[in-house]
Amino acid sequence: MKPNFLFAAWPYMALALFCLGIAVRYLLSRKQMAAVEAELTDAWAVFGGSKLWCISLVLLLLGHLVGLVFPRGILLWNGSTIRLYLLEGFAFTVGVVALVSWAALMWRHLERSSDSAAAEFADTVFLALLFVGLVSGLLMAVLYRWGSSWGAMTLTPYAVSLLRANPTTGFVMQMPFLVRLHIFSWFAAVAVVPLTRLAAFIVLALHRCFGLIGRPVIAVGRAAEAWMQRHDPAARIWPEED
Repeated sequence: MKPNFLFAAWPYMALALFCLGIAVRYLLSRKQMAAVEAELTDAWAVFGGSKLWCISLVLLLLGHLVGLVFPRGILLWNGSTIRLYLLEGFAFTVGVVALVSWAALMWRHLERSSDSAAAEFADTVFLALLFVGLVSGLLMAVLYRWGSSWGAMTLTPYAVSLLRANPTTGFVMQMPFLVRLHIFSWFAAVAVVPLTRLAAFIVLALHRCFGLIGRPVIAVGRAAEAWMQRHDPAARIWPEED
């Protein structure tokens, strides 16, 4: 694949596949929410894991988000050698915990039996992509130290260029292969989500959000209908005869 496709077109394609897949799953399941709620048990059994898995994954996601949103803050924090060591050491430790927890989760997943081969395959692919993202991130921390600093100076501008719909692939193409693999694997994981059992959480959340949004609209419609019935001009122009 050409680099321009991987880092200019693929991120948008992954997001489009995610949105389209979730929309299709919602439309197919919106009248069967009881089945979706029942699927949550299987989804949690596959992806729930231990508390360490959940905490480490959330910390990694938050760490990446902070680095993208507040790059100057990261650089200021890393201005002190001690703080730089603390941040890099903490991030690496969290990554190792996440990888060990992933191994336990994957082992349990492979031991499970499922009636749906398609869902089982999609879940396995998603977990494999998470593995690629975790391993590539840890190898980057070992081979290319101080990633929190150079990431803020290179990957953040690339992310901003994606948001502006004008991707600047030069920032990424200058990075080593592991960095490019790390970025590609996370976008690929996002694209696969609608095919996994994890999508049940998103579908149910969408259904409840639409329900909350629809209640005020329905209430306003009923109020308008009642007002029109009370102030119907036709009743005055053509009064009913006794």
